[in-house]
Amino acid sequence: MEIRPLWLQRKMKILTILFFILTISPSKVFADEYLDFGMDLLSDKFTAFEVKHDKCLTMSKMNQLSDSSIVTLKQLPISVGEALGYLHLKAMRMCVGDEYTELLQVLLDLENENKTKQNTFVTQEIDKIKLLIFSTSELRAQKQYDSLPVEYKNKLQRVEGIHQPFDMINAFERAWL
Repeated sequence: MEIRPLWLQRKMKILTILFFILTISPSKVFADEYLDFGMDLLSDKFTAFEVKHDKCLTMSKMNQLSDSSIVTLKQLPISVGEALGYLHLKAMRMCVGDEYTELLQVLLDLENENKTKQNTFVTQEIDKIKLLIFSTSELRAQKQYDSLPVEYKNKLQRVEGIHQPFDMINAFERAWL
Protein backbone atom coordinates (compact mmCIF):
# COMPACT_ATOMS: atom_id res chain seq x y z
CA MET A 1 0.00 0.00 0.00
CA GLU A 2 3.07 2.23 0.29
CA ILE A 3 3.54 2.10 -3.50
CA ARG A 4 0.29 3.85 -4.37
CA PRO A 5 1.15 7.15 -2.65
CA LEU A 6 4.58 7.14 -4.32
CA TRP A 7 2.94 6.51 -7.69
CA LEU A 8 0.49 9.31 -7.00
CA GLN A 9 3.31 11.67 -6.04
CA ARG A 10 5.23 10.89 -9.27
CA LYS A 11 2.15 11.44 -11.40
CA MET A 12 1.34 14.70 -9.60
CA LYS A 13 4.88 15.99 -10.15
CA ILE A 14 4.74 15.10 -13.85
CA LEU A 15 1.45 16.92 -14.23
CA THR A 16 2.82 19.94 -12.38
CA ILE A 17 5.75 20.07 -14.80
CA LEU A 18 3.34 19.86 -17.73
CA PHE A 19 1.31 22.74 -16.32
CA PHE A 20 4.48 24.77 -15.78
CA ILE A 21 5.55 24.23 -19.38
CA LEU A 22 2.07 25.20 -20.54
CA THR A 23 2.06 28.44 -18.54
CA ILE A 24 5.47 29.62 -19.77
CA SER A 25 4.82 28.75 -23.40
CA PRO A 26 4.69 31.92 -25.52
CA SER A 27 2.18 30.49 -27.99
CA LYS A 28 -1.52 30.61 -27.26
CA VAL A 29 -3.01 27.13 -26.99
CA PHE A 30 -6.53 28.35 -26.33
CA ALA A 31 -8.77 30.57 -28.38
CA ASP A 32 -10.99 31.30 -25.39
CA GLU A 33 -9.98 33.61 -22.54
CA TYR A 34 -12.06 31.66 -20.00
CA LEU A 35 -10.41 28.37 -20.87
CA ASP A 36 -6.99 30.03 -20.70
CA PHE A 37 -7.82 31.55 -17.31
CA GLY A 38 -9.33 28.26 -16.14
CA MET A 39 -6.24 26.28 -17.09
CA ASP A 40 -3.99 28.74 -15.26
CA LEU A 41 -6.24 28.57 -12.22
CA LEU A 42 -6.38 24.78 -12.41
CA SER A 43 -2.59 24.67 -12.48
CA ASP A 44 -2.38 26.90 -9.40
CA LYS A 45 -4.98 24.91 -7.47
CA PHE A 46 -3.39 21.60 -8.44
CA THR A 47 0.01 22.82 -7.25
CA ALA A 48 -1.49 23.99 -3.94
CA PHE A 49 -3.22 20.61 -3.56
CA GLU A 50 0.00 18.76 -4.34
CA VAL A 51 1.97 20.74 -1.74
CA LYS A 52 -0.68 20.17 0.93
CA HIS A 53 -1.05 16.48 0.01
CA ASP A 54 2.72 16.00 0.39
CA LYS A 55 2.59 17.60 3.85
CA CYS A 56 -0.33 15.38 4.87
CA LEU A 57 1.44 12.29 3.54
CA THR A 58 4.56 13.18 5.52
CA MET A 59 2.39 13.73 8.59
CA SER A 60 0.74 10.33 8.11
CA LYS A 61 4.11 8.57 8.00
CA MET A 62 5.10 10.21 11.27
CA ASN A 63 1.82 9.52 13.10
CA GLN A 64 1.75 5.98 14.40
CA LEU A 65 -1.30 4.85 16.29
CA SER A 66 -0.76 4.40 20.01
CA ASP A 67 -0.36 1.00 21.64
CA SER A 68 -3.83 1.31 23.15
CA SER A 69 -5.27 1.99 19.68
CA ILE A 70 -3.53 -1.10 18.35
CA VAL A 71 -5.01 -3.16 21.22
CA THR A 72 -8.46 -1.96 20.11
CA LEU A 73 -7.74 -2.92 16.49
CA LYS A 74 -6.51 -6.37 17.55
CA GLN A 75 -9.98 -7.05 18.95
CA LEU A 76 -11.36 -6.77 15.41
CA PRO A 77 -10.96 -9.34 12.62
CA ILE A 78 -8.26 -8.83 9.97
CA SER A 79 -11.00 -8.17 7.40
CA VAL A 80 -11.42 -4.76 9.05
CA GLY A 81 -8.03 -3.84 7.58
CA GLU A 82 -9.51 -2.62 4.31
CA ALA A 83 -11.91 -0.43 6.26
CA LEU A 84 -8.87 0.94 8.08
CA GLY A 85 -7.60 1.93 4.63
CA TYR A 86 -10.83 3.82 4.01
CA LEU A 87 -10.45 5.73 7.27
CA HIS A 88 -6.87 6.58 6.32
CA LEU A 89 -8.05 7.95 2.95
CA LYS A 90 -10.80 9.89 4.68
CA ALA A 91 -8.29 11.41 7.12
CA MET A 92 -6.07 12.38 4.21
CA ARG A 93 -9.02 14.05 2.44
CA MET A 94 -9.80 16.00 5.60
CA CYS A 95 -6.16 17.06 5.86
CA VAL A 96 -6.11 18.45 2.31
CA GLY A 97 -9.67 19.72 2.72
CA ASP A 98 -9.59 23.31 1.46
CA GLU A 99 -7.07 22.65 -1.28
CA TYR A 100 -8.99 19.57 -2.42
CA THR A 101 -12.30 21.44 -2.45
CA GLU A 102 -10.84 24.38 -4.38
CA LEU A 103 -9.22 22.05 -6.91
CA LEU A 104 -12.48 20.17 -7.44
CA GLN A 105 -14.42 23.42 -7.86
CA VAL A 106 -12.06 24.70 -10.56
CA LEU A 107 -11.94 21.28 -12.20
CA LEU A 108 -15.73 21.06 -12.43
CA ASP A 109 -16.10 24.70 -13.55
CA LEU A 110 -13.48 24.26 -16.26
CA GLU A 111 -15.01 20.98 -17.38
CA ASN A 112 -18.42 22.65 -17.61
CA GLU A 113 -16.99 25.63 -19.52
CA ASN A 114 -15.25 23.27 -21.92
CA LYS A 115 -18.46 21.35 -22.74
CA THR A 116 -19.41 23.96 -25.30
CA LYS A 117 -15.84 24.74 -26.44
CA GLN A 118 -14.78 21.10 -26.88
CA ASN A 119 -11.07 21.91 -26.54
CA THR A 120 -9.28 18.54 -26.73
CA PHE A 121 -6.22 19.70 -24.77
CA VAL A 122 -8.37 20.99 -21.90
CA THR A 123 -10.33 17.72 -21.86
CA GLN A 124 -7.11 15.70 -21.73
CA GLU A 125 -5.69 17.78 -18.87
CA ILE A 126 -8.93 17.47 -16.89
CA ASP A 127 -8.91 13.71 -17.43
CA LYS A 128 -5.27 13.47 -16.26
CA ILE A 129 -6.07 15.27 -13.03
CA LYS A 130 -9.13 13.12 -12.45
CA LEU A 131 -6.97 10.01 -12.77
CA LEU A 132 -4.59 11.40 -10.17
CA ILE A 133 -7.07 12.54 -7.54
CA PHE A 134 -9.78 9.89 -7.86
CA SER A 135 -9.36 6.17 -7.40
CA THR A 136 -11.70 3.22 -7.80
CA SER A 137 -9.94 1.54 -4.87
CA GLU A 138 -11.46 4.21 -2.63
CA LEU A 139 -14.90 3.05 -3.66
CA ARG A 140 -14.01 -0.54 -2.74
CA ALA A 141 -12.55 0.55 0.60
CA GLN A 142 -15.67 2.57 1.42
CA LYS A 143 -17.90 -0.35 0.46
CA GLN A 144 -15.89 -2.56 2.83
CA TYR A 145 -16.25 0.03 5.59
CA ASP A 146 -19.96 0.57 4.98
CA SER A 147 -20.62 -3.17 5.08
CA LEU A 148 -19.03 -3.59 8.51
CA PRO A 149 -21.28 -4.36 11.47
CA VAL A 150 -22.17 -1.25 13.46
CA GLU A 151 -20.18 -2.39 16.50
CA TYR A 152 -17.00 -2.64 14.38
CA LYS A 153 -17.57 0.81 12.93
CA ASN A 154 -18.13 2.22 16.41
CA LYS A 155 -14.87 0.66 17.67
CA LEU A 156 -12.97 2.02 14.67
CA GLN A 157 -14.41 5.50 15.12
CA ARG A 158 -13.25 5.53 18.76
CA VAL A 159 -9.64 4.58 17.90
CA GLU A 160 -7.39 7.42 19.03
CA GLY A 161 -5.61 9.06 16.09
CA ILE A 162 -7.81 7.55 13.37
CA HIS A 163 -9.32 10.89 12.33
CA GLN A 164 -6.02 12.46 11.33
CA PRO A 165 -3.47 11.17 8.83
CA PHE A 166 -1.79 8.09 10.34
CA ASP A 167 0.65 5.41 9.26
CA MET A 168 -1.87 2.85 8.05
CA ILE A 169 0.69 0.21 7.07
CA ASN A 170 2.30 0.34 10.49
CA ALA A 171 -1.11 0.13 12.18
CA PHE A 172 -2.18 -2.84 10.06
CA GLU A 173 1.07 -4.71 10.64
CA ARG A 174 1.03 -4.10 14.41
CA ALA A 175 -2.61 -5.07 14.73
CA TRP A 176 -2.92 -8.13 12.54
CA LEU A 177 0.44 -9.43 11.36
